[in-house]
Amino acid sequence: MTKNSIYLLVFAFVFTCVSCNKDNNNNESSSDLTVNTLSAKWDILDSNSPYASFEFNKDGNYIVVENDSADLRSLSTNSKSTLFKNNTVRAASTRSSDSNLSPIHFGTYQIEGNNIILSGFGLIEVISITAEEFVFSFTLEETGDQHGFVAGKSDEPISSSDRTNMLCRTWIIEHCTIGGENFEEGIVGSIVLFSKAGTYLVLYEGAGGVAGLSEWKWANQEETKLYYSWANWTDNWSNNVVTITDLTTTNLVIQEGYITWYLKLKP
Repeated sequence: MTKNSIYLLVFAFVFTCVSCNKDNNNNESSSDLTVNTLSAKWDILDSNSPYASFEFNKDGNYIVVENDSADLRSLSTNSKSTLFKNNTVRAASTRSSDSNLSPIHFGTYQIEGNNIILSGFGLIEVISITAEEFVFSFTLEETGDQHGFVAGKSDEPISSSDRTNMLCRTWIIEHCTIGGENFEEGIVGSIVLFSKAGTYLVLYEGAGGVAGLSEWKWANQEETKLYYSWANWTDNWSNNVVTITDLTTTNLVIQEGYITWYLKLKP
């Protein structure tokens, strides 16, 4: 029996048991579903799944990566295949050729009982969630297609600290300066997201919905500089280093060469 077959059998068994519990009004999994237990990156264990990962943060945002990018998470900021729908962005990567596309979906989510509503994308019904495993069914809003998933919590390569906790949020760019002069066209309102799983998302709303999904890590012990990579942790990190000149619970200022980015916490 293959590993994927085992995952499917596990899901079917859990789903049946939980369904019975619901009939007896004794479903305990909903009490385990909170923002704190959900906030993580969850990697789908079945390699044949249509999705590679579901990620949630405490600011109420989700990132879903389709399975085409299971082995390469980087998404090009030069992507031309972008679609907005109800606060969801779908951006294709260039990978090694234009035929290899890795769409992502980004938006807001809400927890209602034992359900997670992904704005403009679909509905998750939680079967069980622990510190390491997430079992759920997902219904795609556009088609009504439903699938069952077993996911494991992704490693968090970014160590927890006060500055890490402040940075790992969802930010909005207020403006930027280039060589001391203000530059706002296509920049204001853009979204930047960091997570402890090493996720670095940039969504340039003012530039036709261009999106990029990358990785980041601290570049020094003082946590005043960070690296970002567009090549799934295999890039030469020293080529992409920026300095954080201000970081609070509500404001973030990043210096990147002659460019200074001013961001505020997304409301």
